[in-house]
Amino acid sequence: MLNFLKRQKPINKEFGMGCHKDPLDLRDRRYDEAVAGEAPMTDKDWEEGFDIEKELDFTLPIKDQNSSMSCVFQAISYYVGVLNLAEVKIYKEVSAKAGYSQIYIPGGGGAYIREGIKLVVDWGALLETSVRSYENNKPPSETFMRDLSWKNEEADKLAKVLKAKEYRVITACDNMDLFARAIKNNHGVVGGLYVGNSSTWRTNEPKPTTREFGHALYYGKFGVDELGKYIATPNSWGWRGDDKLHPDGWQKLRQDYFTGILQFNPWVLVDRPNQMAINPEIQKILEKYEKCIVIEGTGIGRKGILVNNKLREIIENRESSACLYSLANNNLGITVSTEIFNQLPKDVVF
Repeated sequence: MLNFLKRQKPINKEFGMGCHKDPLDLRDRRYDEAVAGEAPMTDKDWEEGFDIEKELDFTLPIKDQNSSMSCVFQAISYYVGVLNLAEVKIYKEVSAKAGYSQIYIPGGGGAYIREGIKLVVDWGALLETSVRSYENNKPPSETFMRDLSWKNEEADKLAKVLKAKEYRVITACDNMDLFARAIKNNHGVVGGLYVGNSSTWRTNEPKPTTREFGHALYYGKFGVDELGKYIATPNSWGWRGDDKLHPDGWQKLRQDYFTGILQFNPWVLVDRPNQMAINPEIQKILEKYEKCIVIEGTGIGRKGILVNNKLREIIENRESSACLYSLANNNLGITVSTEIFNQLPKDVVF
């Protein structure tokens, strides 16, 4: 590992080795074996295309990793959120930080996709409401994304809800049809792509360049338009705007990205049902009542205040300070049942 890291080029300010090529592992399950009996993709399949947003009737919020090297779990968090949507019919953004902070490579940063999807299978994932991936509501730094102070036994238990069943690898080179099939059959693909410092990489029609840096992407659409076949990605560098060929603002990668050696380590996740139900009332309270007073309407009448999506119970003689804190943030409060009060994730006292 140390020799591998020494061989990496220095990270420049705009692009870095956010996605490292997974070492060969003969134990990896191959996706082509899972679909061996299916008919090959046809021109009609490509013309019909597939659009994950239309298929699941939602609009995917575009992530922005900023200068961090967190692209691997930015891409995976898209994927897990989509898989969860397919099951529960409500899109809930999944935290990129909760995953990246556990798998990043010390030193220059970045991660292996295999380590990220293995984490989803073995540990799970957390919603953005549990671990924020934005620093003071702004795109994050690398230091912020590596922070593990959020991790505790309660978070580990909650993460199990979004565990996946297994992962399979796709042979990267000359396999555009298999990418498309996996997107349609498995709600997407996460893969690595070699990129360079090309001005087109920030546009909706990036062009292949020299293999300088590794970047991870979630792919969720394919089809044919006036420029030919494409596979599309939202990327994780913020909203780029839309146009006639890209009404959704997604980037379209053309066949020249799939016929050479630019693609590496594409993976498919096979989902399994959530291990326990996510209480929608709890999620709503966490999303809506940040910095608000929470009062137990029954029982002994405990009081708390929500700070960073966790309830800090208000101890004796601190009620006035808590009320001033809430009012200073222009927030009110909510009264809940004892059951809901007990289910809210807890933090230190206020």
